[in-house]
Amino acid sequence: MPPARNRGSRRRSEPAARAGRGAALRELAVQHAALRELIARCQELADELDAGRIEAAPLVDAVTALRSAFDAHSQFEERLLRPVLLSADRPGALPVGRMVHDHTLDHRAMRRGLEPTTSSQLRDVLDILCAHLDAEDRYFAIPDDAAR
Repeated sequence: MPPARNRGSRRRSEPAARAGRGAALRELAVQHAALRELIARCQELADELDAGRIEAAPLVDAVTALRSAFDAHSQFEERLLRPVLLSADRPGALPVGRMVHDHTLDHRAMRRGLEPTTSSQLRDVLDILCAHLDAEDRYFAIPDDAAR
């Protein structure tokens, strides 16, 4: 009987460990760009709805697509964040566990916000989401052209 395989550390299965930090950050940039496009589409449709040029259905569909993409993005980041933070030089930063926990709570709050009842509430959440993506780009030092 062959010896049992050592499964190694859990970190080895994480996206950052498998693909390397650079590849993980490129994927993050691609996701951020896609989310920004969906956000812009939602903003455009909210304007159209408020002006009475469209019914609510196209906006509802766009918000549904944004929620789906944001859910996938959140799951990716939850797997990515800990290994990337552990590999980064972060003098004076909060403990990694606390940072991951806080980030997860932020994402959950934004996700709940993507169930608005008015276009004004939607715009507020879209603005928060854009600011969050911008902060992540700065934190991870993702260049503007990384998604290309």
